[in-house]
Amino acid sequence: MFDFSKCRPVELDDLVRVGNDFDGGYVIPMRATDKTKILLSFGVNNDWTFEEGFSKLKDVKIYSYDYSTKLLPFMKRNSFEICAAILLKGLLGLNKRWFLYYLNMLRSRIGFNKFFDPKNGRRFIPKFIGIHDDEKNTCFKTIFEELGEVEDLSVFIKMDIEGGEYLCLPCLAPYWDKINGLVIEFHDLKESGVKFEELLDALSSRFYVAHTHGNNHSELIYKTEIPSVLEMSFINKKLAPKDIKLCDKEHPIKGLDAPCNKFREDYALKFTE
Repeated sequence: MFDFSKCRPVELDDLVRVGNDFDGGYVIPMRATDKTKILLSFGVNNDWTFEEGFSKLKDVKIYSYDYSTKLLPFMKRNSFEICAAILLKGLLGLNKRWFLYYLNMLRSRIGFNKFFDPKNGRRFIPKFIGIHDDEKNTCFKTIFEELGEVEDLSVFIKMDIEGGEYLCLPCLAPYWDKINGLVIEFHDLKESGVKFEELLDALSSRFYVAHTHGNNHSELIYKTEIPSVLEMSFINKKLAPKDIKLCDKEHPIKGLDAPCNKFREDYALKFTE
């Protein structure tokens, strides 16, 4: 188990929700977006609403990484042409379910191509974030070398990589001065509580917890009221008010938070007994 009180956010008056109303959206501090020139996002799958929302707040360069997105049906070679042909010609006597399936595939491919356009400074890289480079992975060292000269406090990081955060995040430490904020989805807290607390302790040297939300797709850790998956935002201490104090608001915060699973009640978080 771990010390859940370390997940308690500080009091900030500029939190905003970016991305979907449900799963895929995150609450982050606006003061971080104001400083951002580069958004690095790790974990896209079929939902890039956070990246889209961020780009509407600030015109930034976006680099999104996810090998798994490359494998999705709408990303397959010729998927655009196949879906368009089936829908336009009405082949196979499609029932409603299959019609909607191909229509959604077509929409996803069009939306993906429209958003991830290098001409607009938004690139998609079909690789996982890892600790070394190979056919499926890249690492922070390579990414920052490719970015070249990066100003301090100019990078925001979004990470949802299904448990890989415990391996990758320690490799980010050499670049903390470049980062103004992060939003990270921490997984498998029942099994990875020790690693999670170690990461929180390491991050606490440079960052405050800006916001915490429980992912209600996950279950509660046995005999606790703590979700086994947490979405947490962080702000670089250099951007925080000097008279910072711990937040006393109830979580989830009405008007900002939303349940990841809209069919289940959101988890109430208690940072102190």
